[in-house]
Amino acid sequence: MNKTMLTLLVAPIFSVVATFAVAEDAVDAPEEIIQEFTEMCLDWAKDDDISNVELKPYVLKCVNDELTSEGYKKVTDVKI
Repeated sequence: MNKTMLTLLVAPIFSVVATFAVAEDAVDAPEEIIQEFTEMCLDWAKDDDISNVELKPYVLKCVNDELTSEGYKKVTDVKI
């Protein structure tokens, strides 16, 4: 029973530490990659009928999702 309790306590801590270690390894994406993802996300926004008011937040979230999936750091702004 003590091993089970220890595992339940250590597993979440290890998970958090591993997440931060991966986040620190992320590098800035080249401008070309950011622009490519921006254009791709703009196309998806058109397909999803995103309004002009919602366009920039939609594209920014989309670009950041793509960047993080590729191991890059998130950006704070995109040029539309």
